[in-house]
Amino acid sequence: MQYGLLLLAIAAGFMLPIQGALNARLGGLMEHPMQATLISYIGGLIACLLVLFFVQRSVPEIRKLTEINWYLYCGGFLGAVFVSSMLYLMPKIGIANMLAAAIVGQLIMSTVLDHFGALGNPQIPVNSSRIIGIVLLLLGLYFIQRSRSVI
Repeated sequence: MQYGLLLLAIAAGFMLPIQGALNARLGGLMEHPMQATLISYIGGLIACLLVLFFVQRSVPEIRKLTEINWYLYCGGFLGAVFVSSMLYLMPKIGIANMLAAAIVGQLIMSTVLDHFGALGNPQIPVNSSRIIGIVLLLLGLYFIQRSRSVI
């Protein structure tokens, strides 16, 4: 495994709680969570456009966009659901609880997708090590949640 890539993934992970906290605050200022999600995605759109125009200096061709299977556009929908969930739940259950629960969900679903090689990804069968990892994540979620109710 390339440790540099893992460190990059960890660094990317550092951004998620900050994004969530910003979006949760934004959600509190809006009338509905979807309004805050829209504002968040407008910021993301601007960032993507800046990279495409000034770094990559190209945009996808319309023809290519029409040839993509419809289900591949669902990633943006699922991202909007996740962002909306974050900004709704974080003020209610806290950043650590929300992200710990989200990580547990992500790892469980990732393990299922890996096991079946779903969506064109490499097939990595479920094994005892992965199951123990999920159980430990669930245990971590329990202790993170428990620490909130103790205070």
